[in-house]
Amino acid sequence: MFQMKRKMLPALAIATTIAGFSGAALAADQWVVDANESEIEFTGTQLGAAFEGKFESFEADIVFSPDDLAGSSVEVLIDIASVNTSNGDRDSQIVSPDWFDAAQWPTAKFATKSFSEVAPGKYEAVADLTIRDVTREVTLPFDLEIEGNKAEAEGTVTINRTDFGVGQGQWQDTSQVGDAVTIKIEIEAMRPKPARA
Repeated sequence: MFQMKRKMLPALAIATTIAGFSGAALAADQWVVDANESEIEFTGTQLGAAFEGKFESFEADIVFSPDDLAGSSVEVLIDIASVNTSNGDRDSQIVSPDWFDAAQWPTAKFATKSFSEVAPGKYEAVADLTIRDVTREVTLPFDLEIEGNKAEAEGTVTINRTDFGVGQGQWQDTSQVGDAVTIKIEIEAMRPKPARA
């Protein structure tokens, strides 16, 4: 399993989400994330202008090998309260009851259901994304590069926030805050060193 803990450790969100690592083995490999080199970022729009943010705390369990896609799995928990858009007022709104309601639903979850290889080094993960206790199926395309015991994965998926109930009341109107949110994951991971006998 692949456990990852970013700066603060609670968990939630979107999720972003995530996928992938591999190896030449015939069984799925375990991977440990390099927290300093990994990110879950997102881009939204407010009053027609794009803004960027990230979740600074998340955990991930990753077991993945291109030789055993059926035995591979990724589960990510994102701490909603760790959101950072470089705007304190906006961050406060994001965690409020009208938006993610982090007090009631503190985490978002990304859990894979299947993987497929679409080209050399390119994959797709079909996963359930849960935000505000609403689950939708998403497909995350990602690129994967393996060198020795190091893996790097990068993927992007776009979701509609209103599909998950993010934006209640007047905020269901997408004229001020856009519906589409693009989530980008950048993950670096290592195979754990075997324990000494």
